[in-house]
Amino acid sequence: MLDKAIKDLVGGLKLYHVWTYQAYHDISSKYKRTFLGSLWISGQLVATSLALSLVFSGIFGTTLKEALPYMMGGIMCYGFCGFMMNESVEIFMGASGMIKNHANPYSYYVLESVAKIFFLFMHNVVVFLLLLLIIGALHVPHISFIPGVVVVLVTIFSWGTVTGMLAARFRDMRYLLPYLAHIMYFMTPIFWRMDQLHSSRAKYAMWNPFYGLVEILRAPLLGQEAPAHCWTLALITMVTGIVAWLVFFTPFRRRIPYWI
Repeated sequence: MLDKAIKDLVGGLKLYHVWTYQAYHDISSKYKRTFLGSLWISGQLVATSLALSLVFSGIFGTTLKEALPYMMGGIMCYGFCGFMMNESVEIFMGASGMIKNHANPYSYYVLESVAKIFFLFMHNVVVFLLLLLIIGALHVPHISFIPGVVVVLVTIFSWGTVTGMLAARFRDMRYLLPYLAHIMYFMTPIFWRMDQLHSSRAKYAMWNPFYGLVEILRAPLLGQEAPAHCWTLALITMVTGIVAWLVFFTPFRRRIPYWI
């Protein structure tokens, strides 16, 4: 069965020209005939980040120049990493018509969804860097940003496949997982910093898997290298995701059409 699962993955990867185009088209088609076009994608991110930075910079006694890059980077990176508990629950359910009428590899639908969230993330990165340039807080991104993106892509693909399958089999998961993602959003150092927590609480927050994934992206964008602990945490999350993919996708992928 493992060889068939690998064959499914390879077949999905070979269709890269299809799912990359489809992902780009799904994003761009929403903003046709608008004046700002795809800039609307980052509009909510910028507005939310500015509002929260103004509030939390006053609470924590920091300047907007310090708070905005940290918070906006956190919101942006969590939106990317949170795919595996938010958008992923609709991967197979949302493509039920295609799955029932086309013989595409099941990995194709996951890859298309991952490509879409990746394009959105990179679009936000450009706007993020431009905004930092405007406020005079721009730093040259650290080279570790590239391997960080690779780790996150593998992680959200593997875990996204698993959560998509679980949501197809157990329909309550379609609503439970986004709730859990919302809770983790506030438990992850996005608006606050780890050193602002009491030591007894910080040790629990240190093992939040989203903390590692977010930080290996945010720290390089701010011109810093992510702590070794964050890399360890992110790699553990990635490896467990690969194992979960092998455990769930290998024996159960053929049941997806019956679940949806």
